[in-house]
Amino acid sequence: MLRFSPMTDPERQANRLRALAESAQMFAEASTDLARLLGIVARRFSELVGEAANIRLIEGEWLVPVATHHPDPKIDDYLRAYHDRTPLKLGEGISGQVIATGEPYYMPELDLALFKQHVAPRFVSIFEEIGITGMIVVRLRARGINLGYLSLFRTSTSRPPYTRDDLLLVQDLADRAALAIDNSRLLDGLERQVGERTQALEAANRELEAFAYSVSHDLRAPLRAIDGFSVMLEEDHGPKLDDDARRMLAVIRRNAQHMSRLIDELLRLSKLGHRAIQPVSDVDMRDVVETVVAGIRSANPGVAIDLRLGELPTAIGNVELLRQVWTNLLDNAVKYSRRRPVAIVEVAGKRESGELHYTVTDRGAGFDPAYATKLFGVFQRLHSDAEFEGTGVGLALVQRIVSRHGGRVWADGRPDEGATFGFALPERGPTAAR
Repeated sequence: MLRFSPMTDPERQANRLRALAESAQMFAEASTDLARLLGIVARRFSELVGEAANIRLIEGEWLVPVATHHPDPKIDDYLRAYHDRTPLKLGEGISGQVIATGEPYYMPELDLALFKQHVAPRFVSIFEEIGITGMIVVRLRARGINLGYLSLFRTSTSRPPYTRDDLLLVQDLADRAALAIDNSRLLDGLERQVGERTQALEAANRELEAFAYSVSHDLRAPLRAIDGFSVMLEEDHGPKLDDDARRMLAVIRRNAQHMSRLIDELLRLSKLGHRAIQPVSDVDMRDVVETVVAGIRSANPGVAIDLRLGELPTAIGNVELLRQVWTNLLDNAVKYSRRRPVAIVEVAGKRESGELHYTVTDRGAGFDPAYATKLFGVFQRLHSDAEFEGTGVGLALVQRIVSRHGGRVWADGRPDEGATFGFALPERGPTAAR
């Protein structure tokens, strides 16, 4: 690498450092958009050192033009068109030497005859056409990888030739530009990968949904047939059947109906995976709980329910989905308390550390706390159907809905002493909705 004496003029040194700092900031701010960044880099070099700036980046075996700038619009248009239609292979001419060695090409006063000996013939015409009088070419390299090169051309005789101070500034700017370009390309690659994976995931979700509907349709038909023929058999031939045969028919019907409910729950869980939680609004949780409990009372007229309702702060979310959360938790609390004379259900809420905490506590059958983390999985049940009916999907649905809102769930209990199920939601609402 060429070494030059540092500038002794304090004012020029300060100006150089300020230009580097401002340029680095500009490059960093534009690094999320590679095309815009390249345009800013070319323009910045043109403004600070002048006049024409051109950038080519390595793509395979070629150096591809990606940005050009000249303050004169006519010359700018000509340079862009010329570079766009003029291929340059990696390793050719001056650029090949600069990229391979890292040594800048510095010719402050261009000797065209000497220059022709080093440059590819197809580039000579551009120098003659616009009257190039000086030239600097530097390598763009970041993290040990060659990215391409940047060339500067002086095209006006009214400006003095390039100086070694200009070269130092160009080299320092090139280091900062190369790092910004490399960061931008990495970010662009990551965003492209994320986009591709998102598309693949969306396609997989669509296929899964179609598969779920197809399977559910294929399963429902034989289930309806099993249930229907069982009814017909009981109605038409009931008197000829003994008690054991009728009991077995009842078991068949009960299991067919249970399977149908299970299919419904799985479909609901599947659709929730890619259902938008919009619309999002303020949700009066007290009103939701009272409405849900009224429905449970109506569906269970033989169960005495003692609802003890505490403070329930207003949440931000999808009211229909949150209503499903309360329905599943409150229905479970009543179901697992039905062997008590009265189903005591306590509902409470509070604000804590930027979250809204809600709990449902019963004094029913409870569960072994060692299995608390398994309760929110699909088909995870700690009681048999003979004890308490269920599909093992309800709490998985609760977990999925709360998670989609950016929250979390938990459970605690003791055998025959009751259980507490809770969930927390972000106080400011789902992040995706803001």
